[in-house]
Amino acid sequence: MDVGSQSKVSPESPIDLQVQRRIVDIGRLVSLPSTTFKLLNLLMEENTSARDLEKLLTQDPSLAAKVISLSNSALYSVREPVSTVARAITIIGFEELQNLALGLGLSDTFDLSSSPHGFDVKALWTHSMAVSWIARVLAEQTSAADPSEAMVGGLLHELGIIILVSKFPVHFQQLNDLVNSGLSLKEAENILGLRHEVIGYHLARNWNLPQVFQDVILYHHDYEISGQNVKIATLVSLADNLAHKSGFILKLEHMEINLSNILKILNVDTEKLQNIVKFILINIHKAEQSWLSFLETSKIKPKKASLSSLITQ
Repeated sequence: MDVGSQSKVSPESPIDLQVQRRIVDIGRLVSLPSTTFKLLNLLMEENTSARDLEKLLTQDPSLAAKVISLSNSALYSVREPVSTVARAITIIGFEELQNLALGLGLSDTFDLSSSPHGFDVKALWTHSMAVSWIARVLAEQTSAADPSEAMVGGLLHELGIIILVSKFPVHFQQLNDLVNSGLSLKEAENILGLRHEVIGYHLARNWNLPQVFQDVILYHHDYEISGQNVKIATLVSLADNLAHKSGFILKLEHMEINLSNILKILNVDTEKLQNIVKFILINIHKAEQSWLSFLETSKIKPKKASLSSLITQ
């Protein structure tokens, strides 16, 4: 197989036939939790308020209990116990809680307890949360995309890897072995017919997710060819790169970016990016504490990052 001839992704990129057949079943049998699906729709609406979020969360007793529990944790140092979702939203923050609730909903959809040996599931989740958080920051600071759409797109961008880990562990182990032998992820995926972008795209399409998220999932490594959603796909690609360089590493995957091309597409200069990166460095590990608490995982200690490492290739 000519690996180079398949370097660019498309909806028609070939994938393993067994995986292709089962994706249809997964799309039919595995659905996002009702609250998560409603939250996705809510975030697509303009003028969504904290009150809207409160109404939605109170309809899901399990999620509401976790939100209240998190707001009472030592992380937030509240003086009086929090007993309502409304107060919890005030303590945790409206924007941060949207990210957390979506992350929890996605984690509840897929059972990763039987993930392949040697694969760091916690790193996958914290990476996805970090890309989501950074994408929202970039969208807010550059106006290149809607912040809510950027946040959701960042969270979903590795949907294909999540599916492979949770539903196709044998296939994923073969992929991981090839990468460990020295091949790049893209080379290994092309050999096995396991392009994670295409696999994630097909599930997103079967779920009838908005086209913007389908495009982000499919083109987050080939943002230049993403058509009408080129800006948000580019923004998520940059967020992906910055997440890796700030310590939220998904070891399987390392894709370089053309920074000057990305800044041109987003209409952002280097000085503005530097200021955004400073904000990321100051705040992202504070946000990480709430992700880990909410997802009930142990503390991960990402390697230290510097400003220069984040904005240089």
